[in-house]
Amino acid sequence: MIFCTLYNPVLDIIYTMDSMHAGNTYTDVASEIYPAGKGINIAKVVRVLGEEASVVGLMPENDIIRYSRYLEDLNIRSYFYPVEGNIRVNTTLVEKENGTVTRIGSPEYLWSTRIQDEFHDFIKKHMHGSDIWALSGSLPVGFEADAYMKLIRMLRAKKALVMLDSQGLALNMGVRAKPSMIKPNLAELESFFGEHVEGVHHIALKGKRLLDMGIEYVFISLGSDGMIAIHKNDCLLCSAPPIEAIDAAGSGDALVAGFLVALTRKFSFVEACRLATACGTSNALHPGEGIVDNDEVWHLMEEVRIEAV
Repeated sequence: MIFCTLYNPVLDIIYTMDSMHAGNTYTDVASEIYPAGKGINIAKVVRVLGEEASVVGLMPENDIIRYSRYLEDLNIRSYFYPVEGNIRVNTTLVEKENGTVTRIGSPEYLWSTRIQDEFHDFIKKHMHGSDIWALSGSLPVGFEADAYMKLIRMLRAKKALVMLDSQGLALNMGVRAKPSMIKPNLAELESFFGEHVEGVHHIALKGKRLLDMGIEYVFISLGSDGMIAIHKNDCLLCSAPPIEAIDAAGSGDALVAGFLVALTRKFSFVEACRLATACGTSNALHPGEGIVDNDEVWHLMEEVRIEAV
């Protein structure tokens, strides 16, 4: 089973129109409304690829039914710890004529460290040694910077495999607990080491330093340029096929999901990187986050270019 944590749930609203001008009123605009969050994005892609996924998250009590039913319709299990308040809302405006994507996000809620501890006690109930856990996103406001570090240590004590995809202090401290996998982007890598990193070989050297810290798999996302993937003696530059992206948001989550599915199926490292890159690419071809097409992914895999660094 692949478990995906959801610390910051959000309701995504996507409006699609030909064009938009500030100050105008628009009616009868095509729209989509669906529950979101990085953990949900990963779980959705895992299910599209045919593997079992569960979401374990904090959830404002007024929205538990909405989220539970949404995930149930996708054949994704959900385990929510209820908290007070209402869900955050993010709005995306897509203009078809010029390809512009505008995003508007609500502020995050302030949670107490008591909620953090209670949530981690809730997570303990679902820990098993044979599972894979994806810990993704920033920590909620009010949580301690070492929250991921504590959770990773609990999971690793259960012999679970853990993917950490975060930033700032949450990433820096999480690495101390030696998660199985991490996926920083270039800016997060530079922040971690406190220096400018430029060029494929320099990026690869920093990635190898992370391996020396006890991380088994390191994936450094390079956006539309693909990623650098490092495991044992392999250091690979994985280049995505050229596409006309519609919406790249969530592509990193899709990439994580692809690798976790490949890990579940015991793919070789090279083929796992192909699948991960193809998932990220497929996501960019669709509006919305965590949206991939299964047939498209397997076709894109054949076009992913892998080079040794």
